[in-house]
Amino acid sequence: MADAQQVQNDIAGTNVNGDPEWWRLVLARHDRNIGDIVNDPNRGPWNSTHNGKQYPGTYDAFDQIVTTAEQIAWTHVFSDGVKRDAGDVLIALGEWLVKQGAFK
Repeated sequence: MADAQQVQNDIAGTNVNGDPEWWRLVLARHDRNIGDIVNDPNRGPWNSTHNGKQYPGTYDAFDQIVTTAEQIAWTHVFSDGVKRDAGDVLIALGEWLVKQGAFK
């Protein structure tokens, strides 16, 4: 069973010595461009190993949080010069879909 310090390290994304775990890095609210994640050689499909058997995907909550945050916690300066985040883009897309009649 993990001790309190190990639990805290797991939550904080750090090793026992206090260094950050590289795989937990999410560039939250940093600029992101097309391909920044899928073209990064350090990021690829995540798989899980349980009882010596490898499974596609991950069952780990921390892995799932990181990969979700990578997709939604970004900003981007668009070609009109305006910085937007994923929420702005989804709202604009939703409004455009309404105007196109997609939700009738």
